[in-house]
Amino acid sequence: MAKKLGGKADQHTLNADTEFETVGLSSLQIADIVYAIEDEVGIEFDPGQAANVKTVGDLVELARATKLGGVEA
Repeated sequence: MAKKLGGKADQHTLNADTEFETVGLSSLQIADIVYAIEDEVGIEFDPGQAANVKTVGDLVELARATKLGGVEA
């Protein structure tokens, strides 16, 4: 996420409640983050569920559930 925020990364403290829009990430940047996590962790998110993530916590929970098999890819 810091890569996507660039120079603005130091202006934000990220936690589970941080909303992507409030830190200035566009929908394209959010999609890039989602794809990077898929590649890094070796999972594939359900596109509909990935499109609904609004916070850092939402994305972490979706990754955890997908990794554990709780969400069908």
